[in-house]
Amino acid sequence: MNRLFQRFLESFLRKNYQNMKTKRIFLAVVVGLLIFSIYFNKKISAPNENFFGDKVFKIEKGDGIKKIADNLHEQGFLDSVFWFKVYVGASGNKNKFYDGEYGLRTDFSIKDLVKTLVTKSANNRGEVDITLLEGWSIADYDNYLAEKNILKKGEFFDFAEKFDGLQYDFLFNRPKNADLEGFLYPDTYRIYENSTAEDIGKKMLENFGNKLTSELREEIKKQKKSIFEVITLASIVEKEMFGYENRQIVADVFLKRLKVGMALQSDATINFITQKGIAAPSYTDLQVKSAYNTYKNKGLTPGPICNPSIEAIKAVVYPAKTDYWYFLTTKDGQIIFSRTHDEHVANKYKYLK
Repeated sequence: MNRLFQRFLESFLRKNYQNMKTKRIFLAVVVGLLIFSIYFNKKISAPNENFFGDKVFKIEKGDGIKKIADNLHEQGFLDSVFWFKVYVGASGNKNKFYDGEYGLRTDFSIKDLVKTLVTKSANNRGEVDITLLEGWSIADYDNYLAEKNILKKGEFFDFAEKFDGLQYDFLFNRPKNADLEGFLYPDTYRIYENSTAEDIGKKMLENFGNKLTSELREEIKKQKKSIFEVITLASIVEKEMFGYENRQIVADVFLKRLKVGMALQSDATINFITQKGIAAPSYTDLQVKSAYNTYKNKGLTPGPICNPSIEAIKAVVYPAKTDYWYFLTTKDGQIIFSRTHDEHVANKYKYLK
């Protein structure tokens, strides 16, 4: 702190000596600053008058400096919340506290208290692997991270809803009210246990940017599509079908329907609305009023329904060229493609009844 005061005093002298009306005022200010510096150093260096011994102190996830200071005071580690906060700000340690449990002496000075907490915080950032599956939605991510005690329930959801993403070029053409659904790439990530939602989200966005190679971007541009349109359709393909070749055929079916103005009629979009996750939605489900109901509405959904894999994205960018217009999945997982509606109806009667 003496160095801080010295730098401040030197700067003050350079800037203000010529402007002082009298040397008396100048000297009074200098003396005042010197007295404050001495008093400040005394406050932050004096031992806390609590000789209980060693105790465990816990910083919860999301605790700010005020909360940490209040808790230290309540638990007998700190006499002055005010001077603790002043010292943390002046020493540049405001953003260096992490959640966890710390063994502290109750007679530490403010200086020793901050030094110990910051040092142990830096060494307390344990790492953990998280696996976010292909086809999961933001809500699925949020549930998983909460179950793993990485984040609190709703934290990741809030991040994905409010993050502006201006530094990521692949997010530029999204609708203004769109969240990050579709762009948070599903993968296994190694993160710090005390990572924030933004820390995790940025890792996922950067991964998405790497997966979406310049070759893919050029091809999307060549096809006169937007990245948002491709990711939206890829999310539907992801939930509708498995296997790259099958997905290429399904992508071709959907792209042809979009081209002629035919409804996509995707069961995956109905499940997105109802959250039932069933193979064959009921007639009542198909009547649900929603912009995501692709039985009732033509064209793409307002946005992605999940976060698709690179396989599904590539299937949309490089679809198969077929004469199929319909498909279904049998109860034993077999995929049946049809060229005409009559053939599709016959296959439904044959395989699904």
